[in-house]
Amino acid sequence: MIDLSSLRRRGRGQPEVIILSLIDIMMVLLIFLLSTATPVRETGLEVQRPLATSVGAVDPEAVLLGVGPEGELSFEGRRVDWLSLRGLVEERLARRPELGVVLVADRRTPAGVLVGILDEAQLGGARRIAIAARKEEE
Repeated sequence: MIDLSSLRRRGRGQPEVIILSLIDIMMVLLIFLLSTATPVRETGLEVQRPLATSVGAVDPEAVLLGVGPEGELSFEGRRVDWLSLRGLVEERLARRPELGVVLVADRRTPAGVLVGILDEAQLGGARRIAIAARKEEE
């Protein structure tokens, strides 16, 4: 342990804490925590994905279609209606036809709604379609 009284006797003055360096360190930590701790809503909808045992990685470039439990739709993070879905998929795939379409649906979404969305995506030109799921905890 450092004896502060001995520092004063030697003429060095009061010990100082350099605040500027501490502020820099705290700012970096704050930015890091905010960037990693914010929840990501990839589809613009709050969905609870179904569980699956075989889950693969999603292509970050893929077209994301979100479907809520009541059938509400989002296309790449913004809300859309059913009538514009096919046109949006066509437009997005016209630039890059090799892209896949990932359907991020809530586990409570009716199967009829999912089939309708899959059909619209296929009519819009999608050839690679996947359904997103969460990996089961072991």
